[in-house]
Amino acid sequence: MNITSATGTRPGFVRISGRLCLAGAVIGVLVALVGLLISPAVAVDRYSYPHTPGAFVVSESLLIVNHLLLLAGVLGLIRSGAAGGGLGRAGSWTAMVGLVALSLCEAGAIALADSAYPTSQSDTLDAGYGISSIVIGIGFVLAGIATVKTRQWTGWATYTPLACGLAVFLLVLPGVFLSGDDTFTVGRLTLMAWMLAFAALGLALGRPDSGGNDRRSPAPSEPARSE
Repeated sequence: MNITSATGTRPGFVRISGRLCLAGAVIGVLVALVGLLISPAVAVDRYSYPHTPGAFVVSESLLIVNHLLLLAGVLGLIRSGAAGGGLGRAGSWTAMVGLVALSLCEAGAIALADSAYPTSQSDTLDAGYGISSIVIGIGFVLAGIATVKTRQWTGWATYTPLACGLAVFLLVLPGVFLSGDDTFTVGRLTLMAWMLAFAALGLALGRPDSGGNDRRSPAPSEPARSE
């Protein structure tokens, strides 16, 4: 029976997931930037602020795409082996659950596009955003600690999953809950900073050595072993 070694399929998947994660981060930055630069089309007491309800639906739909592309980055992190098993895998799956929950929150926001703000519904949705973000942060912190411990990646790439998690607690949550009247502006700025951390993760996944254990796989040109 011939036994042929792996030929790099996993590193290919990891690199593609890195590109998807990077694309998602770019979308997130652009959505936040547009929200900062456009002139408000509605009053601040409307849920869609600063967009019209129609433009708000487009913005939220892009954020759903953003979350799903970032989800691909987490899958790439798992597949790479950089976070190892145990703690790293548990953290990665926790982050994925948080990103799915965040996507559902964006879908809920679309339903409120033409509503006033605040309302009991928006309060519930805001709580969902907060809980989802915390779950994502916890997941990435756990996966990030595991990535540092495994030493599969080198240099700056080693710390990118941890940066994605710490950004939630050091930037996103303080920016949203402690900024007072400037909540919208600070929230968009912190979102952009968070997306830069994900962009770094995407670049890390795209590095030639991102394939984790598969880096040690024989090259395709090596003869297959037989027994």
